[in-house]
Amino acid sequence: MSLYSLTPAEHAVLELGRSPYDWQIDALEAIGLQETGGKPVAVAAANGSGKTSDLVAVAVSWFLRKYPLGWVVVTSGSWNQLKNQLWPALSALRKNNKGWIVRRGSECVVTTPEGRDMKIGGAIGFSTNDPNRAEGWHPKINALTDPVFIIVDEAKGVPDDIFGAFQRCTRKFQLWTSSPGEPAGRFYEAFHKHAGLYFTLKVRSDQCPHIDPRKRDLDREELGEDSPLYRSMHLAEFTSLDNRVAITPEALIHAFLIQAHPDPSGELVGFSDFAAGGDEDTISYRHGNVVKLHDAWREANTVQSRRRHIDAYQSKLRIPAGQVWGDADGMGNVILKDMAEEKFRANEFHGGQPALDPENYANLISQVWIEGCRLIERGKLHLGPRDQFSSQLFEQLTTRRVEWDSRGRLRIESKEAMKKRGAKSPDRADSYLGAIMCGSRLSGSLTHQTVKDSAIGTSPFASDPVTGF
Repeated sequence: MSLYSLTPAEHAVLELGRSPYDWQIDALEAIGLQETGGKPVAVAAANGSGKTSDLVAVAVSWFLRKYPLGWVVVTSGSWNQLKNQLWPALSALRKNNKGWIVRRGSECVVTTPEGRDMKIGGAIGFSTNDPNRAEGWHPKINALTDPVFIIVDEAKGVPDDIFGAFQRCTRKFQLWTSSPGEPAGRFYEAFHKHAGLYFTLKVRSDQCPHIDPRKRDLDREELGEDSPLYRSMHLAEFTSLDNRVAITPEALIHAFLIQAHPDPSGELVGFSDFAAGGDEDTISYRHGNVVKLHDAWREANTVQSRRRHIDAYQSKLRIPAGQVWGDADGMGNVILKDMAEEKFRANEFHGGQPALDPENYANLISQVWIEGCRLIERGKLHLGPRDQFSSQLFEQLTTRRVEWDSRGRLRIESKEAMKKRGAKSPDRADSYLGAIMCGSRLSGSLTHQTVKDSAIGTSPFASDPVTGF
């Protein structure tokens, strides 16, 4: 039995010089109680609450101080979370833990002086979808000398079979922590079906004094209090999407009633979606806050089609190539290169690339769709007369669903999934939302954060939104 007598919260205050919040004290003390049979701990916390640096890192420090030969095994739904957040937080604790060696590589490792001498013990962090990687963690001497502490960070994005593999390990301590996502999976069940088996905490952003209340108020206005992102980020609630679409027909109809007055004094942006002989080629543009679907057609001859794109921008819309974006995934990449050979070098848009806000969106096209629809819904754009709005565009905007991905981020429904359930390809909506969101937002002069930092009012007519600016 270790002679070290401080509890985790006492360790945080007396040895690390921290001033933990009430919820952090509760979680840390619950971790310590597992030494004498207490329940495993599960914490669902708001974004930016400090769960990684002020809970997980502190818990690792306490455990290795008490059990320098013990094993801390950490996995996460995000390798970036481990390598670039948790391990730097542990590295910062080296001054309080003499002799620690902290390494970041293909695996993240912390070794204690005692562990190096006996070649056992320390902390190891990895992100994996292979259950075999999560098995086989047991004391090598005995449970009193080198116990095992299992930590799952960003647990909403960890597959159930990884949790199952950890269940087969001989562990004395266990901590699961994450911001909430969809109401499914082992992390969610710890707060519901299996709640009696766990010590659980839900931590709202208003329980974290370092989170600026103005940010919470702005996010409530920007996202809507019922949006999945706001409920996860600030209320620590699991949220079902239930086949929710990016924007409902009712919300889009309201958007026509509350739309902004036309102001074409801002930037001029064009967006092309290419069908390459498939569905429709489409062109949309935005001038300031005025957004329009300019053209949509079917053309099997890709040479004629690309020339029609170029002619529209050069002769009709008068938009320079540097202010035009084109869908560069699939055959679009070839078409854009052919356009460049004809002296019209447009910007490439790759919807499958990481989002500007990768923590909350699965990819760039998801962020464009969800945030673009939110701008429409809140009346920030001029859409023109309802009777002149394309019925096909209206249908496409209001039928594409939003879902959670495997890491608990928002994702727009794939075109393949839409086709399977009989929905049409959203070619017109892709170019329309591309014109809304491209331009300065994708060039870097206007970022997601600068938009969030600019407080703007919300519409009293906004319906149940998904998320967005």
